[in-house]
Amino acid sequence: MIATKSSIRLGPSAQPESVIQDKAPIALADSAVQARAYELYEFRGRVDGCAEQDWYQAETDLRAKSKQA
Repeated sequence: MIATKSSIRLGPSAQPESVIQDKAPIALADSAVQARAYELYEFRGRVDGCAEQDWYQAETDLRAKSKQA
């Protein structure tokens, strides 16, 4: 049987090459979010327990900043 585009099902780990090539910008964005989240953690006095909240706030801050630019 010859596989056609419609008969091929890609699993979650099988990604087209174009998606794989776009991983570098995502890693840079993650490091920017991580840095901003750490700033928020320090601003709060290094109190543990809000890592997820800091991460989401950092993403929001960076998105807002990129829209202004």
